[in-house]
Amino acid sequence: MSSIDLCNTLNEIIDTQNINAVFQPIFNISTNKLHGFEALSRGPQHSTLHSPASLFKTAEHCDKLSELETLCRGISINAFKQRQLPGKLFINISPKALLDPTHPKGATLKLIKQLGLSPSDVVIELSEQYPADDIDLLKSCLNHYRNQGFLTAIDDLGAGYSGLRLWSELAPDYVKIDRHFIHQIDITPVKQEFVRSIVDLCQSLTCKVIAEGIETKEELTMLSQLGISYCQGYLLGRPETQPIQEYYQPQVSPPSAPRIRYCETAESICHSAITTTATTQLKQLSQKFTDQPALQAIVIVEDGVAQGIINRTTLLELFSTPYGRALHENHPASAVMDTHVLQIDANRPLSEVSQLLTSEDANTVAQQFIITRNQKLIGIGHTKDLLQRITEHRIKMARHANPLTNLPGNVPIQEELKLLRTQRKPFYLAYLDLCHFKPYNDIYGFCRGDEVIQVVAKLLMPYQSDRCFVGHIGGDDFVMICTCENTIEHSKHIIEKFNQHKSEFYRDEHLQSQSIFTEDRNGQLQHHPLISLCIGVLPPSITTNATEHQLSTLSAQAKKQAKLAVSGLYLLSEQIMELHVA
Repeated sequence: MSSIDLCNTLNEIIDTQNINAVFQPIFNISTNKLHGFEALSRGPQHSTLHSPASLFKTAEHCDKLSELETLCRGISINAFKQRQLPGKLFINISPKALLDPTHPKGATLKLIKQLGLSPSDVVIELSEQYPADDIDLLKSCLNHYRNQGFLTAIDDLGAGYSGLRLWSELAPDYVKIDRHFIHQIDITPVKQEFVRSIVDLCQSLTCKVIAEGIETKEELTMLSQLGISYCQGYLLGRPETQPIQEYYQPQVSPPSAPRIRYCETAESICHSAITTTATTQLKQLSQKFTDQPALQAIVIVEDGVAQGIINRTTLLELFSTPYGRALHENHPASAVMDTHVLQIDANRPLSEVSQLLTSEDANTVAQQFIITRNQKLIGIGHTKDLLQRITEHRIKMARHANPLTNLPGNVPIQEELKLLRTQRKPFYLAYLDLCHFKPYNDIYGFCRGDEVIQVVAKLLMPYQSDRCFVGHIGGDDFVMICTCENTIEHSKHIIEKFNQHKSEFYRDEHLQSQSIFTEDRNGQLQHHPLISLCIGVLPPSITTNATEHQLSTLSAQAKKQAKLAVSGLYLLSEQIMELHVA
C-alpha cells in the first residue's frame, strides 16, 4: 500500500474513531495484587493499520501523531471507566506529540473529571522510542500534567541514549525497563546487573520500577530475586478488551538451596565464558587470544561440565620459549589445561568465594574461577571483580551504618525486609528496645547511655549470620531479621545476658533500691525502675504477608506488649494482627 493510501486509511480511522482499546495488567508480585493496567490501542481488525507499530508509524509519517494519540487517549479513558477496571491507568504519550504546538491542553484532565476519575490514578507514560531533542521543553510540558495531579512514567528505559538523562531531569514516579533487558535475564548476568543497578537507584530516588515483557517463569523468578515488585508481560496477562484482574502465581521449582541476596553471590560477578573442547589444538586457542586481546581465559567443557581452564599467560609463556610453538601448537587443550581451577556454585556468598581463593591451600591467588549451577557451567568469574564488589559492599554498609555501633542502619534494614518479602521467604522480625532508658540518661548522662547501647550491640553481634540480619534503627532501638526457627530462643538468651550486665550500669544505691529517682516526661519527680531489655517478635505467619507499613505498625505493637511482659519477651499472635488491621 502506498504512503498516500496509508494516510487516507489513517484519516478514515481518525474520522470514524475506529480505534479499539485493550488493557494489559500490571501486578505487584510482592503482594500478589493488581496494581493497574496499561492502555494500548489497536486499529480496525484485518486492516493494514491494525497493529500499534504500523498505526503510530503511519501517524508520525502523515503528521497526525498528536491527533491520533489524543483520540486513543480519550477512547482508552472511556473504556477504562465503562469496564470499571480497578487500579491505576497507564496511558502512553510520545514526546513528539506532547511538544506539538497543536496538541490540546487540558483535554485529558477535563475528560477525567467528567468521568469521575482522579488524576492521581492516571499515569502518563513517555516512551523513548520517539525521542525528543528539547528535554527542557519536554520537562515543562510534563510538569503541566504533574501539576494537574497526574503521575508520570518513563517507558522503555534503556532503549535509547537519552533514558538516564530523561530520568534525572524528569524525576518520574515510575520507570519501565525495556523488554530487551528482561528477555532471558535468568541466564544473562549482564542484564541482571543492569536491573539490579536500576533497582538500587530507584530505592534512593523513591521511584517505582516496572519490568515489562515477562514471558517465562524463570524470568519472573529472577526479577523477584532482584527486588522487582511491579511486573507486566504475556506470562501474567495479555492485552485484552476484558483483561484478567487476578494474579495467578506461576508455579516454579524451588531452588535446591536457600537463596542468599543476589548481590552477594558468585552469580552477581558471572561473565559469559569462551569455551572449547579438550581436543582443540593449542594453535587454535592461541589465535583466539591473539584475536581477542581482552580475553584472559578459555574454559574446556564437555557435555556442559567444565573440565578445566587455559589462561592466556600460561599459553603465551609456553609458546614464547625456544621452539615452544613448534613443539606444542598441535597438542590438544587437555595437555596444558589447569584441572585444579576453583569451581564455585552460583549461590555461594562472595565472602566464602574470597575465603576459598585466599585459603592456605592456595599457593597463589587465581585470577579466574569457574561458576556453575547444578554442576553445569554458567560462566566465569574474575578475582578483580570479586574484590571490587566486596569493596563496594563494605563502603555501602559503612555509609549506612550506625556510627555508635557500626551495625547496619535504616537503609540496609529496609533493603533486607524488601528482599525477604519479594523472595517470599518466611522470617521472624524481632524489635529490641530499652525500657526506662530516658531516666537513666538523665541521671548518668549520654556517655554512659551510649555505653549501654553498645552493650546491646555486642550481645547481638554473635547472632549475625547468613540467616540472621542484625540492625540498629537508632537510639536504643534494634532489630533482628531471622530466617531461622530459633529466634525466640535467641531472644531469651539475649535478655538473660543483658540482665547479667545490668549491675555494671548503676551505682550501689540504685542497685539496692532497684530504682532511680528523677523527673518523668511531665517534669514530676518519681521513682523509675532500672533499665530492662524488651523484645517484641513478629512470626513468619505475620511478616510474610504484611506490607511495609503493617510491619512498622505491628512491630511497635509487639514492642509495647513486650514492655508489659514480666519476661520482657512477647510473640505477637495472628489474632492480634487481625484485630489491629481490622
